[in-house]
Amino acid sequence: MRMSALSDELAQVRTKKKEFLAQIERIVPWKEWLVLIQPCYYKGERGNKPYPLETMLRLYLLQNLYDLSDEATAAEAIDSRAFSDFCGVDSSNQVPDGDTIGRFRNLLVKNGLQEKLFAQVVAALMKRGMILKKGTIVDSTIISAPSSTKNKEKKRDPDAHQVRKGNTWHFGYKAHIGADKDSGLVHTIAVTAANVHDVSQTASLLTGEEESVYGDSGYLGAQKREDAIVRNKSGRKIKYKINRRPSQIKKLSRSGQYDAKKAEHAKSSVRAKVEHVFGVVKKQLRFRKTRYRGLEKQRAKCNMMFALADLLLADRPCLTA
Repeated sequence: MRMSALSDELAQVRTKKKEFLAQIERIVPWKEWLVLIQPCYYKGERGNKPYPLETMLRLYLLQNLYDLSDEATAAEAIDSRAFSDFCGVDSSNQVPDGDTIGRFRNLLVKNGLQEKLFAQVVAALMKRGMILKKGTIVDSTIISAPSSTKNKEKKRDPDAHQVRKGNTWHFGYKAHIGADKDSGLVHTIAVTAANVHDVSQTASLLTGEEESVYGDSGYLGAQKREDAIVRNKSGRKIKYKINRRPSQIKKLSRSGQYDAKKAEHAKSSVRAKVEHVFGVVKKQLRFRKTRYRGLEKQRAKCNMMFALADLLLADRPCLTA
C-alpha cells in the first residue's frame, strides 16, 4: 500500500477522539465566541503577524478538553491527526509554540473573557428553555492545587488553602456552583480558597428568581444569614430545601424518622442532578487539579470548564428530547 493511500485510509477512520471533537465542533458557538474575543486580540499593526484567532481559540479549547500544558498542546496539535484537523492546520509552521499559547490564555484571563464565554453559554441555554431559574441547586467541589514549594518564591500558592474533608486534607481551591434544578445545568459560579465554607457563598449563587433552593447539609442555616436572599424578585418567599444531617434524624421517633427519610430522599433526588456536571468536569474533562497559581486564574479556568460542561450536558439526548 502506498503512503498516500495509507494516509487517506487513516484520515477516514473514526475514533473516539475524532467523534468527540466532531461533537465539540457542532456544539460550540464559534461565531459568538470569536466576536467576544476579537476586540481584545492582537491587531497585528506592529511586529510579527498574529496567528488566526480561530486557530488560537481551537488550541485553547483542546488544552481545556484534554487538560494539557501549553507545550503539550502545541506538540499534540502537530503529532495528532485529529487535533490538527480540528484546528485546521496542515503544517507545523501553522502551530504556535507553547509560549504563544500561554500568552493567549493569559490574554483571555486579563480581559475576563472566560466569564463572558460562560455567560454567553448560559444566555443561549436560557433562550432554549434549558435553564429556567425557577429553582437552584447549590453545591461545591474541591480543585486541588500543587503543594510543592519548588518555584521562584519557594512558597505554595498564597491564594490556595488547606481544608479537611472527612479524614483527608486537601490543598487548593473550591468551585461553588448554582445549577438549574430541572436540567442540572450550571448558571452561576463562584471560586474561593478551599477553606471557605459552602454556606457563605449561597447568596452569590442564586439568581433572585428562584422559588426553591436545594443543597446538602453543608448549607444548613443559609436562609438565616445576614446576606441571605429570602424572597425572589416577584416578592415570593424562597423555600430552602436543605438536607438534614443524619444525626438530626436519629433523634426523632420511629414514625418521625420514616417521614424525615422520605422527605430527605425527595430533596436528594433533585440535588443529585448536580453530580452530572461535576462528573463531566472532573472525569470527562479531567479537571481535578489545577496547573495555575492565583485566584484570578482559577476563576477563569472554572468558568471555561463549566461552560464546556454545560454544552456537553445540553447535547445529551435526555435534555434535548
